[in-house]
Amino acid sequence: MGAILTLGRRKDKKAEKAAEEQRKKVEQLCEMFPMLSQETLSNVLEANEGDLEKTMAMFMPISPEQQRQENHQGMNNERRQDSLHIDELISWAKSEDLEVQYQAARSLADLAIDADQRRHIENANAVQHILGLLHSPSPEVCECAVMAISNLALDDGLQEKLNQEGALQALVQLASNAELSAGMQCHLARALANLAYCNERNEEDIVKFGGLSSLIRMISTSTPDVMLEAVAALANLARNPLNQRMIGESGAILNLVNAMKGNDVEVLRQASRCLANVSLNHENEVELCVPEVIEALIATLRVDNQEVMTLGMMALANLSVHRDAQYKIVAAGALPEINRLLQCGNEGVELQAARSLASLSQHEENKLRIAREIGVQQFILLARSRSEKHQMLAAATLANLSSVRGISASWG
Repeated sequence: MGAILTLGRRKDKKAEKAAEEQRKKVEQLCEMFPMLSQETLSNVLEANEGDLEKTMAMFMPISPEQQRQENHQGMNNERRQDSLHIDELISWAKSEDLEVQYQAARSLADLAIDADQRRHIENANAVQHILGLLHSPSPEVCECAVMAISNLALDDGLQEKLNQEGALQALVQLASNAELSAGMQCHLARALANLAYCNERNEEDIVKFGGLSSLIRMISTSTPDVMLEAVAALANLARNPLNQRMIGESGAILNLVNAMKGNDVEVLRQASRCLANVSLNHENEVELCVPEVIEALIATLRVDNQEVMTLGMMALANLSVHRDAQYKIVAAGALPEINRLLQCGNEGVELQAARSLASLSQHEENKLRIAREIGVQQFILLARSRSEKHQMLAAATLANLSSVRGISASWG
């Protein structure tokens, strides 16, 4: 009996020691992952047979830089570990524990930043599980799932698959809720922008599913990040000819103009890109040929950013084909800015400026002002020193100006 009791005491001491070690490990995990409950961490640690490092690895998102370094080594065993890690995250995504769902969604979102990891996620069939997390009752889980989709959509090959799996419709439905947090709206707009990027079907489906109204609402928000992402998404949608008129009819153009008043360079770039695309549709003439739009576009010509100036000039050149806009653009004071860009040294910008003047000079009331403020010599120089397109536009402008009686005297 004594031997048994002694053995029992030793066993008790080992159990006490093991329990103490387990308690310390749980405490360490609680400090590292305060968003997870002690019970959850204890259960996971127990399932991993007390392996602290393995438990930490399951909850610790891999940073993009760390992942890039690991991928750079090109070792097959690391790739297998990545796949195993994603399989574990998929199992956590299926959990009914919202904190575990959150950790899975957050980790998958982080992994999806990396191009190689996006392939691992696709090959592990994790997309459908990420989409499932969009329906989680936890707003934090939903937001991380949206971030994951946004990052996955950076891969051209996954854009179509995400739409086929129902991502677009789910995102548009979520975006229709005006009570969402600013962070959630920002991630939703970015996800829609990424899914629409150079993908014709997705561009059309976002509008078909009703996403346009939500993006317009986001453009009017007071939160800069939400506004920027929504403007970028709208600019991507405006690439599609079928969407251009719908954007014009929706009232979004004046929302864009209001967003441009903040003078944020990236907002100006995206809004100018959107207006340049929308202005390709001549049916938008009524919505575009108003003082607010014309003045906003002229203002972009003064921005110290090459791309903003180019896009703004492109949009003005598109508007200049409309007779109603021709007089308004000159009357609004555009000629000094267009003249400056006509000789800025960038052939692309100069071409857009020349295109605009070739159209503006068709209006009788503009001809004398163009001849006096810019001068015929400028167009002669352009015709001699630039490409064939520049020469044709310069020749067209000279032909328009030559029809005015007495104009040669003003050339002096």
